Amino acid sequence: MVIVRRHWNGDVSAAVDADSLYSLHMRNEPGGVCSAFPRGFLCAHIWCDKMPAGSLGHICKEDGPHELLVYILPTDNPAETFDRLRAQARG
Repeated sequence: MVIVRRHWNGDVSAAVDADSLYSLHMRNEPGGVCSAFPRGFLCAHIWCDKMPAGSLGHICKEDGPHELLVYILPTDNPAETFDRLRAQARG
């Protein structure tokens, strides 16, 4: 299991199966009109139906599952888990 967050600085987290994460990458620019990140963050995508219902404050109102961007923080996960996922990340 991996602890993920919807926002790097959010206080809500969820435990998800590591095999449900894909497109792991490092992200250091938020996009949109947000302020700059203080550092790069490990991110991944996950289909919303691979998470516990209602986790991360997400309630799916669409006709089918869709992908969400999640942040994987070293402070939330064991070092060996974080390092393994970081090694798989592009960028």
